[in-house]
Amino acid sequence: MIKRRKIHIRVIALIVTLCLCFSVQASATEADLKKQQKETQRQLDEINNQMKSIESQQKAVLAEIDSLDSELMNLVMDLEILAGDLELKQEELEQAKADYEAAKQQEEAQYEAMKLRIQYIYEAGETDYLSMFLEANSFADFLNRQEYANEIHKQDREMLTAYQEIRDQVAELRDQLEQEKLELETLQAEYEEEKAAVESTLAQKRAQEADFESQLANAQAKAKEYKNKIKEQTAQLKKLEAERRKKEAAAAAAAAAANKNSSTGTIKGGATSAGNTGSSGGGATVSGGSSKGSSIANFALQFVGRPYVSGGTSLTNGADCSGFTWAVYQNFGISIPRQSDAQGRGGREVSYSEAQAGDIIYYGGHVGIYLGGGRIVHASTERTGIKTENALYRSIKSVRRYY
Repeated sequence: MIKRRKIHIRVIALIVTLCLCFSVQASATEADLKKQQKETQRQLDEINNQMKSIESQQKAVLAEIDSLDSELMNLVMDLEILAGDLELKQEELEQAKADYEAAKQQEEAQYEAMKLRIQYIYEAGETDYLSMFLEANSFADFLNRQEYANEIHKQDREMLTAYQEIRDQVAELRDQLEQEKLELETLQAEYEEEKAAVESTLAQKRAQEADFESQLANAQAKAKEYKNKIKEQTAQLKKLEAERRKKEAAAAAAAAAANKNSSTGTIKGGATSAGNTGSSGGGATVSGGSSKGSSIANFALQFVGRPYVSGGTSLTNGADCSGFTWAVYQNFGISIPRQSDAQGRGGREVSYSEAQAGDIIYYGGHVGIYLGGGRIVHASTERTGIKTENALYRSIKSVRRYY
């Protein structure tokens, strides 16, 4: 009988050891993959930040391009208007030059005619006056003839003066038009220079925008690679997690079956929170309860000796009290709250006298899994980690059953 009991104990120990080996190996693989995924996510975040920066700079350059396009359009329109003004000014100047030449010719013709008449009067002298007197019908006719000659001379002088004034006015207009044309040509040169500068700046900005577009395309392609990589890593993690849980569940079921067939005694009290003895659970066993509850308790016992990690939910790498109970129940597809206070209010309440293996013992801010026989397994403290303990080591607030 004793020999048979020893064989069963060895079988259970072997199964637990194999389960822990599977868990450690899977955990190591999962941990590496999670580390890789974290690095990939960091790279994705970095490339996303780069894209935001590129898009911001590209937006600023596009705004500058729009402004330069508008400025260039205005310069082109101004140059077209200026070209039309110059053409019109050239026509006006040509006309002024023609008018000046005509006025000058009229002045010269009038001057020549007047010179001939003055020369005739000077050369004729008194003889001409005598002829005028002899040819006159009367003295009144003589006076009229003299007055007519004087009037002709007067008109000659007035016409010459008028032609000279017209010539001067046309010359002044010609000079004014030439000055205006020069100013328009100077302004045109300035506009052309400004237009060339704007076109050069615009070409630089468009090249810069094209470079940003290329950078953005490369970054987007890189981000897509990272997203696909994260997706693949997530799928691999899910697969590894499923395989690990399957192995752990199989090991737990085998351990429970081996334990059921054994004739070992159960823990009915025992020492309080003495030290743990590694993954064997300090020699603790599960007693009483349903098959489901016993499986839960047996499974939980595998992780005795694992570290306590605040906020953690890993059965192998470390968990806090509620993270430990949550992860154990998750393995059996049972959903419970994540926080200890919520776990102490959920499920179905039973009295401590009715407590069975697999129940959650709630102490107020702390939880553990009941093993039966007055003992629990729980993630205790950072110093002691996951361990077995006397269930009555502190006051119990409630016992909750979730299965």
